[in-house]
Amino acid sequence: MDINQYMGMFLEESREHLQALNSCLLDLENDPGNLTVLDEIFRSAHTIKGMSATMGFTTIAELTHEMENVLDLLRKGTLRANDDITDILFKCVDTLEQLVESVASNSDTAIEIKPLIAKLTAIAKGELPSVAEQHSAQTATTQETEASSGEPSDLDDMEINVVTAARKQGLECYEVQVSLRLGCLLKSARAYMVMNALEELGEVIKSVPTVEELEKENFDNTFQVSIVTSADAENIEAAVLSISEIEKVDVVPVIIPEITEKSAAVADIQAEKPIVSNLDNKVAIDKPAKQAASEHNDKKHKSGQSVRVDIDKLDSLLNLVGELVINKTRLEQIGLTHRLADLIETMEQMDRVTTDLQAVVMKVRMVPVGQVFNRFPRMVRDLSRELNKEINLIIQGEETELDRTVIDEIGDPLVHLLRNSIDHGIEHPAERQAKGKNPVGEVRLIARHEGNNVIIMVEDDGKGINADIIKQKAVDKGMITQAEADKLEPAEAVRLVFLAGFSTADTVTDVSGRGVGMDAVKTKIEELGGMVDVETKIDEGSRFKIRLPLTLAIIQALLVKVSEEIYAIPLGSIDSTINITSQDIKTIQNQEAILLRGQIIPIVRLAKVLNVSNTCQQNQEELFVVIVHIGENRAGIIVDTLIGQQEIVIKSMGKLLAGIKAIAGATILGNGQVALILDVGALKQ
Repeated sequence: MDINQYMGMFLEESREHLQALNSCLLDLENDPGNLTVLDEIFRSAHTIKGMSATMGFTTIAELTHEMENVLDLLRKGTLRANDDITDILFKCVDTLEQLVESVASNSDTAIEIKPLIAKLTAIAKGELPSVAEQHSAQTATTQETEASSGEPSDLDDMEINVVTAARKQGLECYEVQVSLRLGCLLKSARAYMVMNALEELGEVIKSVPTVEELEKENFDNTFQVSIVTSADAENIEAAVLSISEIEKVDVVPVIIPEITEKSAAVADIQAEKPIVSNLDNKVAIDKPAKQAASEHNDKKHKSGQSVRVDIDKLDSLLNLVGELVINKTRLEQIGLTHRLADLIETMEQMDRVTTDLQAVVMKVRMVPVGQVFNRFPRMVRDLSRELNKEINLIIQGEETELDRTVIDEIGDPLVHLLRNSIDHGIEHPAERQAKGKNPVGEVRLIARHEGNNVIIMVEDDGKGINADIIKQKAVDKGMITQAEADKLEPAEAVRLVFLAGFSTADTVTDVSGRGVGMDAVKTKIEELGGMVDVETKIDEGSRFKIRLPLTLAIIQALLVKVSEEIYAIPLGSIDSTINITSQDIKTIQNQEAILLRGQIIPIVRLAKVLNVSNTCQQNQEELFVVIVHIGENRAGIIVDTLIGQQEIVIKSMGKLLAGIKAIAGATILGNGQVALILDVGALKQ
C-alpha cells in the first residue's frame, strides 16, 4: 500500500486528536472522576493508535497503546486520576506531537519514548508510590463489581455503550452468525455481500474476524457480525440467505452485562448521537439508523456530511471568483458606456449570481477562531506552573469566524500577548492578596464581530502598565529622548511597548526579556491588514485589542483620484467624507488639521505622501476629505475627486514591491487599469 496518498489525512486528523487530548486532559485535571472526559481521551488515543499502526508508525502506536492501558484502568475505576498521572499523560501527548511533527517534516531525529513507557507501565501495575495506595484500595471493589456483573460480553466498553445507546433509541442489536457452504469459492466476496446486505438494514458495529481478515479470507467457513438495526431477526436472516452459497444463518439478540453507572452515563450521551461503527474493524457508516432517521433529521444532524479541502484549492477558487468580479465590473462599464439595455439587464442577473457565489466561497474559507484558541489552555497551565502563579483562563466567542489565511497567522501574536499578560501582568498570589485581590489571576481571551472586522482581545486583571516606567525604560534604552518622553501622554507612552527591542524585564528568561514579542505582534497584525492597541489601568489590568479584517481577498472600497491616478481606500476604515475649503485648514504644532464636530482631525495630503505631482489642489477652492479611523484615532485624507464605492479584488504587489509605505496592495478596475490600495494606518505615521 502506498501510504503517501494518506499522509495528509493522517497528519491532519492526528493533530486534531492531539488537540482534543490536550483539552480533555485539562478537563480531567479539574474533574478527575469525569467518565465522559475519560472516554473521550481513550477514544482519541485509540484512534491515533489505529491510524499510526495502519500507516506503519510503530513508535506512535506503541506509546498510545501503553497510554490506553492506563486510560482503561482509569475508565474502569481501578485507578483515579491525580496530578502524577495527568502530568505523565500530558508528557505523552507532548511526545506524540513531536513524533507526528517528525513524520510531517520527514525528520530522522530519534525521539526516545522508553522512559515514558516505563512510567506508564508502572502506573498500570500500581508501582508508583502515589498510585499504589489507591490501586490496592480499589482492587477489592473492582473485583466485587466484576464478580457481580455476570458473564462478560464479547463486546468492549465502547461497543456496549453503542448498544445501550441504540436501545434507548428503540433499536436492537443482533449477533449474526453466518456459515458458508463447504468448498465456497471467493469467500471474501460472499462476506462482502453479507456486509453490504446488513449495512442496508442498520449499523455494523463489529465483525469477528475483522473486515481486513475477511477481505484476506483469513477465516474458515464461518464469521460473526454484530449489527444495530430496527429490523427484526427474520428480516435479517432472509436478507443474508438471499445471497448464494450461504449454508446457515443464526440471528440472536446481543446479551450485555448489567449496565453500570458509568455505562449508563456514557450511553445517555451517545443516545443523542448517530450510531457509528467500530473503528478497529474499519466499518465506517455515518448515517443514523433507519427507525430513528426521522428524529435525527428533525434535529438537523449533519454528521459525516463534511469534506476536507486543501487550502490551496480554496485559494484557486477564490482567485477565479476574483477574476469573475473584475470582468463583471468591466461588462457593467461597457453596458453603461454603449447604453446596451439588454447587456445591463443581463448584468443585473449576473451581479446577483456572482455576489451569491462570492458569499459562498467566503463562507467556505471561514473557520472558527476556536481552532486557534483551543491550544492556549494547555499553554497557560504550563506557564502558570513555571512562574508559580495561579491563573484562570476564560475563553469567549470561540465560535467567531475568520478567514482561514488569517487564522493560520494569528496564533503566534496571541501566544506573545498571553505570555506577556501572564508574565508581566498577573502578580504572584501573595502580592495579589496584599492588594486585596483574588489570589487566582484571570486572563480573558475574547473574540467578537464588529462590522466588517473581528475584534480579538487579551485582558488580564493584573497590575497594569505604568506609563512612567515605560517612558523611563525607553529613554534608558535610547529609543526616545527625555524631551520626547516628557511630551508623551500616558496612553501614547504605553504604546511604546510595541517598539522593536523594548522590554520591561530586568533579566532574560525563557518566557520574556528579549524585546521581540510585542514588536512581532504589531508587525504581524499590520501585515494582515489589522491594528493592535492597548488600554491599561494601574492595579486593575490591561487590555490588548486586535482588529482584523474578516477576509483578505475581496472588499468594498472607495475609489478616489489624485492627479491622474486612482486609489482605493478600504471602506471598513472610512468614517465619512466631507467637503472643506482651504480656510478650514489650520496648522497646529506643524501639523495641518481641521475642526470637525468639536474634534481636531489631523489632515494628510495624499498627493504629498505619495509624492504625486499635483497642481489641482492648489487652484481648488473646495477640497474633498475622506475621514478615516486608525484604531481609536481619526485622520482626514485630502483627495482631488471621489469616484464612488466599488467591490475590489486585492492583489499582491509581489516580492519586488512588497513593503512600500502607505500601499497595502493593488486591484484591477473594470477598464483594466491598476489601482493601488492605500494602507490607512501607514498614512498617518
